[in-house]
Amino acid sequence: MLPMRMRKLFLFVLLAFCAGAQAQIFEGRQLVDASLLADVDAIVPGQKFAVGLRLVAQAGWHTYWQYPGDSGMATRIDWQLPPSFRAGEIQWPVPQKIVEEGDLWTYAYPGEVLLLVELTAPEKIAETSITLHAHPHWLVCEKTCVPGDAELTLTLPVAQTAKPANTELFAKYSAQLPRQIPAAAAAHVVWSRENSSLLLDTGGALQSEPAEFFPLPPEGVVVGHPELDKTIANVTRVRIPISSEEKPVAQIAGVITTVAGEHWLLANPAAEPVRAESTADHRSLITWLFLGFVGGMILNIMPCVLPVIALKILGFVQQAGKSRARILELGLAFIAGIFVWFLALAALLVAFKSAGREVNWALQFGNPWFVLGMFIFVLVFALNLLGIFELVLPARAHAGLGRLIENDGLGGAFFHGVFATLLGSACTAPLLGPALGFAVTQPPAIIFAMFAAIAAGMALPYFLLTAQPAWLRFLPKPGMWMVRVKQAMGVLMLVTAIWLGWVFWQQQTKKIEPFAPQLARALQQGRVVFVDFTADWCINCKVNERLVLNTDTVQRALHDHDVLFLKADWTRQDADITGLLKKFGRAGVPLYVVFPPHGEPIVLPEVITTQIVTEAIERAALR
Repeated sequence: MLPMRMRKLFLFVLLAFCAGAQAQIFEGRQLVDASLLADVDAIVPGQKFAVGLRLVAQAGWHTYWQYPGDSGMATRIDWQLPPSFRAGEIQWPVPQKIVEEGDLWTYAYPGEVLLLVELTAPEKIAETSITLHAHPHWLVCEKTCVPGDAELTLTLPVAQTAKPANTELFAKYSAQLPRQIPAAAAAHVVWSRENSSLLLDTGGALQSEPAEFFPLPPEGVVVGHPELDKTIANVTRVRIPISSEEKPVAQIAGVITTVAGEHWLLANPAAEPVRAESTADHRSLITWLFLGFVGGMILNIMPCVLPVIALKILGFVQQAGKSRARILELGLAFIAGIFVWFLALAALLVAFKSAGREVNWALQFGNPWFVLGMFIFVLVFALNLLGIFELVLPARAHAGLGRLIENDGLGGAFFHGVFATLLGSACTAPLLGPALGFAVTQPPAIIFAMFAAIAAGMALPYFLLTAQPAWLRFLPKPGMWMVRVKQAMGVLMLVTAIWLGWVFWQQQTKKIEPFAPQLARALQQGRVVFVDFTADWCINCKVNERLVLNTDTVQRALHDHDVLFLKADWTRQDADITGLLKKFGRAGVPLYVVFPPHGEPIVLPEVITTQIVTEAIERAALR
């Protein structure tokens, strides 16, 4: 295995040696025949079509894949396109591994290859025909390497419809393109690190055993020759030695081929994450928005927001004697607070997504400084409810925050709306998880629409109460009981503040073992694995743990069926766990998944019962 510097020197010498070759003519032979083909007979304005660079090398010669291996050079294409035409990246068919003298491994295309590129035509085309210009560069090798290039053109008419062209050739090479791993299977593809080697465990993810792994290392990382370890307990391990790296890497991109002829793509972790489609992704947008709306309504009764909602109900009791117009004003201010926070969170998600960052429902709670700010804010709120506000704040701060938190004003109502949704975003509700998982993979307009639907669902009960003030008569009359309830809510808020302080402390000091290696080891054992996706800041998670997971019934079921229980701790929003959440169509926690030794994982709802958990364990144990 040559180091990076030696490989570059080796390639330079080869190119210099062959510099005198003209247009691939070597010893009187044309080494590579290059041509440009399209998969349609005409260009339709506004539509996409595929163009293929066909390279046919002489017998015994080969051109190279996007990562050539120990030596070689990948083919590239320089396009000269008409205005407003766009060309995508080269789509590379799976190569062959060629072992050359000196144990040099290269990844190449002996003979013929068709490199596919997707082109997009503009909505309006004035010309009756379009000529595409391409200038490809390649390296073709046998025992000697010869660089080559060509000036290629392809002229197609412009029409309102198009028929397929070159179908057999495009179908042949399209079938050789690697595909994204399905959502359920992707959970079994796990990376870990062992000294200077990366370990890739494929579990029961693929329909047959891996036959080859073609690495796609990032810049600055030199890899050795991948080796397939013996398959144990339905898990096949690929070992990739790392010869050098600028900084330690946890995984690399690559392509897995299997003995059954499948080609699976492992996405580059530095690029936009691959989003696997779930079976629910075929629902209409209206259905997803409806799920978000209902999930928003259910969010009102989740443990995250109950203390704030209880205070709002007390506010309704106080408002019962006021004018209808005033009640509606206060209700709309509360609803405005709900919408402002949700739309602000949607804007934050869109901004993060545009910057190439991971996006999820509770991204703000993964920031310890946000949690610290929440701790201070909730503590002040709790002290105000308990009537000891003035003991801990100066007079000016007391007056300012007092006006902000005042229940009778529009500012106070708006603040309660923001506060309720801010606490509520620490966890998800039933139906809300899948809806959010769908939303964060969509364009900005759909993200905003989904968050508006969630806000509308959460706001609906308050709108109905304020729009129909006569319904307030069914609530108890004001009295001393309200003071006691307010103090009780203050105690709950104080407990919430203590909990936020504990979360902040955990984020600063807690040592969390990387989850991916844990799951890899668990799947290798061939046992049923129960994974609890949780976080210290997720109240719903803690409620489910206390009322369901830690009960004698569930613990007995785990023991009786020899189930391995794993906790995926998302307190710091670990990237591997984020990826798994997305592959299961979720944007936040809680999430509960049971991995059987064989077959598809079993995904449980956000709100679980002992019966739901034990039945899932029993089903997994029978597979």
